[in-house]
Amino acid sequence: MSKKNKIYFLVGSMISSLGIILSTILVCKHSFPEICTSALGCSIEGIDGCKELGQSSYSKIFNIPIAYFGLIYYLFLFLLFFYSFLKEKSDTSSNYPRILLLYYSTIFGLIFDGLLAYINFNYLIVPCILCVYTYFITISLFFVSIVLKNRNKPDQNLILILKNGFVTLGFSFIIANLIMGVYYITGSSKSQTVNKDDLIPKEKIEEYLKDFNALTKVNLDVRDLKTYEGNPKGYIVIHKFADFLCPHCLHTTYILKKAMDRWPDRIVIFYRQFPLDSTCNPDISSPPRKPYGDWRCNGAQAAVCAGEYPQFAEFYHGIFSLQEQQLPIDLEQLERISKNSNIPWKQLFSCMTSPISQIRINRDVKDAKSIGINSTPTLVINNRFVFQGTPDETYFFHLLDALVYEYEGEKAFEEFKERMQNRVKK
Repeated sequence: MSKKNKIYFLVGSMISSLGIILSTILVCKHSFPEICTSALGCSIEGIDGCKELGQSSYSKIFNIPIAYFGLIYYLFLFLLFFYSFLKEKSDTSSNYPRILLLYYSTIFGLIFDGLLAYINFNYLIVPCILCVYTYFITISLFFVSIVLKNRNKPDQNLILILKNGFVTLGFSFIIANLIMGVYYITGSSKSQTVNKDDLIPKEKIEEYLKDFNALTKVNLDVRDLKTYEGNPKGYIVIHKFADFLCPHCLHTTYILKKAMDRWPDRIVIFYRQFPLDSTCNPDISSPPRKPYGDWRCNGAQAAVCAGEYPQFAEFYHGIFSLQEQQLPIDLEQLERISKNSNIPWKQLFSCMTSPISQIRINRDVKDAKSIGINSTPTLVINNRFVFQGTPDETYFFHLLDALVYEYEGEKAFEEFKERMQNRVKK
């Protein structure tokens, strides 16, 4: 029995080493996206889901990327399996404590992966495929551990071992989903957002401003840019570089809407185009993606042309709404949105098919390239390179609070509180 145990320990070591490799890739993609740029094994419809996850708040626990915990977990299992392989003895009583530790460690991994899978498939528009591979690795390690645990009991046969494994597996995922359900119902997930009545604590304003002023300074010219929303004279100037098929760009759009509602008349947002396709973005080296490349470029062309009209913001958000409805950004949908926005379709289409639209897209791409943007969404605030990826709402709103306080002082906070009280009364 000892020799057979050594085989299982060796198999467990090999499987957990695969977990280490995948976790290392995820750590790199989440913490060093400028280094790990390959979307191999992660791309769905042209979107790198692994990278998109790394740019969202769902990828962190206590502001630490979950991938680091995964790396430590698989490293622990590898060391335990390999140590057991080296120290395997014929006396099963001395092996059993290590086998039990492996067994319960993999059960913990199943429950934790169940929680992550729930988020991956229910909260993320584009799932993280590498994460899915790690789920299968954890399941495989669980079955290796349960075989090791049960095969040392002479009354256990293979069918019963597998039956116990599937029962435990199902039970673990039920527990994981129950935990996530309670988490969702109790509103714990709301901890990632800011209550509309919560202003930044005044003692933190100086710290936020100091950190903000230490960010990279860039120079983006807004002259002749017409693709904006908000007060053109606002003292908080935001540039959002986005792609219409990017799910986190859509999420960021909602956050920006909340920002303008939080501080009306202070903010102007310039919606800049950075379509992730070489069909209309000369800064993208990959070949054109069909038909998704057409859709991305259709949206970008329509958006830069719609800047000529006062209804631009409504039209811009209408294009993003197609992503939610899972509709293509084709000419039929763009015509419908233009009519709903009271923008003359014939004139808009004429602009889209003329060199003007590409010239305007090229300007956005050139500006993006000049400051080192290579992914979406990216936010630049008052010519400071602030966010690449979906911004954390708490930090973002508190940063805006600090900038408003710096410009207007205490009276702005008093006005904010009064406005919130009036809303409650209504």
